[in-house]
Amino acid sequence: METSVILVFISFIWLALAWKLRKIQSFHIPAMFVLIVFDLCFPIYLYLTHDWWQRLIVEGEAFSFLIWSHLILVLVLYALYVLQVLAGRKMVHIKSGHDYEAYRDEHHKQFLGILIIRILVFTS
Repeated sequence: METSVILVFISFIWLALAWKLRKIQSFHIPAMFVLIVFDLCFPIYLYLTHDWWQRLIVEGEAFSFLIWSHLILVLVLYALYVLQVLAGRKMVHIKSGHDYEAYRDEHHKQFLGILIIRILVFTS
């Protein structure tokens, strides 16, 4: 379990680095791609390294509120990633003007949502 916590901690450091260097597109875009792939693959890693059958089925936690709220938060995170990528792609193609500022604001607000949801996912 401590490996999982360390990986999550590293992923938050990676997110902070990608945010800090957001003006360098040649770093920011691949860094965020790596983070999204990590978040997509992390449940698979957890499934392969933890005894979920025992916990969810035998111990009956599959019907707990915490498990279902965690699952919903993960789905919300994935949906926010899709919206974030779409807004980011529009920003890359527009590069300036009123539309760029609108997409930048949208991208920023989505980042705040991703940060909050990501914290809730990993703490739940």
